[in-house]
Amino acid sequence: MDEVSDFDTEESLLESIKGLFTGNDKTKFGNAYHKVLEGEASPGRGGAYVTTEDGIFVFSPAVSGPAVQFKIDHPLMIHEIPLRKIYRTSYFNIQVSSRVDGVEGAAVWDHKCKFRNPDWQEYIDSVQWKYYLDILELKTFYYNIFEIKGFDQLPAKQPYLIKDVEVIHHEPLLCEAYQDMQEDMMCLLNRFLEYIHEKDLLKYLKPAILQDDLLNF
Repeated sequence: MDEVSDFDTEESLLESIKGLFTGNDKTKFGNAYHKVLEGEASPGRGGAYVTTEDGIFVFSPAVSGPAVQFKIDHPLMIHEIPLRKIYRTSYFNIQVSSRVDGVEGAAVWDHKCKFRNPDWQEYIDSVQWKYYLDILELKTFYYNIFEIKGFDQLPAKQPYLIKDVEVIHHEPLLCEAYQDMQEDMMCLLNRFLEYIHEKDLLKYLKPAILQDDLLNF
């Protein structure tokens, strides 16, 4: 809504709400690289093999190395945890859903493949980490940034051999819960629902997933 970067635009927000964005080569790269981080890659000739809904990826040892090392360093991390929580807004109850990349002890982790120099303030100002911490009732969150250099598009044929790409694993960015965090989150939710009404987008909101174990606040 706020056009905070050249990539986070109102146009991209509308495409996401309407379900028009189906991914690109960079998101496909990121999805496959996540599997290496989670220990789901298979060693093979030429590197680490990963299969996703987008095809078969082969990351050369140099490319997969930082992700493999991260998994070695964090063997007990639990991956891909679905979360849902219902918030009472000024309009109606709304369910916020997410999928957490990793939880290790009392810390939440989110892995990012960034294809440009990271703007750390952009992550600090983001709201993703706040909702994750609030839903899990935890206080510590890390953005785990892998900067990807030299990647433009996937090869023409499968398996997609990813080489001649530099991966820089940055020091994780720590974000911590603060006293008025939930108030800030509720203000944003109300702003967002106001935007939804103004743009006539209510029909694109997904129905809540009703389960007995949902957190209601």
